[in-house]
Amino acid sequence: MPNPHPTGPSGSFRRSLACQVGAAALAALGLFAAPAHAADNDLYRPVPAEAGTAIPSASINFAMRPYADNTFYVIALKKGWFKDVGITITPEPLGLKVTDTNATALLLNGQVDISTEFCPLMLPTYKTSKLLKCIAFTDNFLANTILANPALHLKSFKDYIAEGKSFEEAIHAAVAPLAGKTLVGAPELSDRPFEEAVQGFAKVKWNLQVLDDSKSLVLAKAGREDFVNPEGAPIVYTLKQAGWTVLIDNGDLYKYGPSGVDSPIEHLVAIVGIGANADYVNGHQNTVLRFLSVVWRTIEAVDKDPSLFDLQAPYLNSVAGTSLDGKGVESTVKTLDPFSSFDYDATYFAKTDGVLYYRNAWSAIIGDYEAHGIMPKGAVTADSFVWAAPIWKQMAEYRGRTDALFKGLEGKTLDAPKQALLARAKELYGWYDFLDAYRLASAAAE
Repeated sequence: MPNPHPTGPSGSFRRSLACQVGAAALAALGLFAAPAHAADNDLYRPVPAEAGTAIPSASINFAMRPYADNTFYVIALKKGWFKDVGITITPEPLGLKVTDTNATALLLNGQVDISTEFCPLMLPTYKTSKLLKCIAFTDNFLANTILANPALHLKSFKDYIAEGKSFEEAIHAAVAPLAGKTLVGAPELSDRPFEEAVQGFAKVKWNLQVLDDSKSLVLAKAGREDFVNPEGAPIVYTLKQAGWTVLIDNGDLYKYGPSGVDSPIEHLVAIVGIGANADYVNGHQNTVLRFLSVVWRTIEAVDKDPSLFDLQAPYLNSVAGTSLDGKGVESTVKTLDPFSSFDYDATYFAKTDGVLYYRNAWSAIIGDYEAHGIMPKGAVTADSFVWAAPIWKQMAEYRGRTDALFKGLEGKTLDAPKQALLARAKELYGWYDFLDAYRLASAAAE
């Protein structure tokens, strides 16, 4: 969820494609040259596609955190899309419910193979272990938000901007009512950077009370809180619907704050993703690719048919304490957690000069954690932690090779079995399972 590295005037933080080729067949792709300084056992090691045309069966111990952008997998589970690529999610039927408190520990001890994550929350484990990796990015989190009780009748940062005030004047005016008061914030370390940045820019200090989102929501509904900064987007959405005033959010900082590559705002960009145990990933590489194909398929599906959020809403409400219908979940996601499609992922992994490029962002995050003593210097690099980069590039390469096979088969006369293989390959391709699309298209082309 929110970004973990404090920046801006209020903090002392300053800014300070990797994989090991596992087989000659993939070495030829030219995508996975490991940096010389990286240890082989700390990198993603791709393997060749399996022989034959059958999709192997596999099971994954999978867990979900209680947020709108962390539970959309329920849609795929209820639709049977993981089964379409041979995957059984355990514990059945919907995986394991976890929180920020226990998700990392369960990944670390191997009880969970893959979990939805805000990946910076896994970095503190690098004091003692290098097992946890970020294997995908799913959405940009835009819900870092300080809200005020509607009974206070306060004006927002946007209101003051609309009046013509400068960034500095508007943020001070919006946050001034918090001076010396209590802000109720979630316990996650990742919430502190946004709070510190706002304090620094506004030159206003408050007292922080740490409280779980579910408990905070109960108090907020009862009118027993004045100022809150929830962790979860569903909580933010629920309070906004109840009339709470958004004093300031991270979108305001992005739009009106200092700009430029070295801007302190850049470090507040937050990306939600998927965490995994490295031992599991490097023992089940192709299963991981198939799992992620379902993630990309689901993201495309809800974009085309938002009514699918009706399948997610009951589960989300049961774990987050909300009462959203499908349209409420859709609105939460579209406004606070916009999903990242397979093609959009190029923003993270191919556009090297962008704010969201993984090496730019994660070098800063890691540097901040090192500066605060949360993890030792040199324990991890962007390349050894963000396995999402080589994994996505591997799938992009499979897509490119499959495109070439499809083009080569255009206009050719195929016997019935090969026609069936080609048709199945195109179906899998449409489901983002480029690995198996490549396998079957290759067989059809033989």
